[in-house]
Amino acid sequence: MVHGHHRADVRSLYLHRAALEKLRQEPEQRQACLRLVEQWLAVPDQPAARWLVAWREMLTSWPFERLQAVLLDEAGGQTLRQCSPLGPLLTPPERWRVLEEANRAIATSGGDTP
Repeated sequence: MVHGHHRADVRSLYLHRAALEKLRQEPEQRQACLRLVEQWLAVPDQPAARWLVAWREMLTSWPFERLQAVLLDEAGGQTLRQCSPLGPLLTPPERWRVLEEANRAIATSGGDTP
């Protein structure tokens, strides 16, 4: 049986692959993601501040390939994916399509699909 957290991690990985592809096609969207990071950092006593500062650095100065490599690292990118500003890049229909794909992959593989 596949643990619920693992399923959530697989879904997050699929969503981030799609969001990164959209960001690759529309690099100007980095600014919208950066504005969201700044908005979240403005929250007093932000518990995710450490990771949001990392996001700020990634969005402002990292080349796309490095950003992609770090975020799609199954284990290493997990924490960053949990406080990701990339969610708004996907429209609701895009998000549902990706989640359906992830759910099919989980069902087919027994959850071992990254």
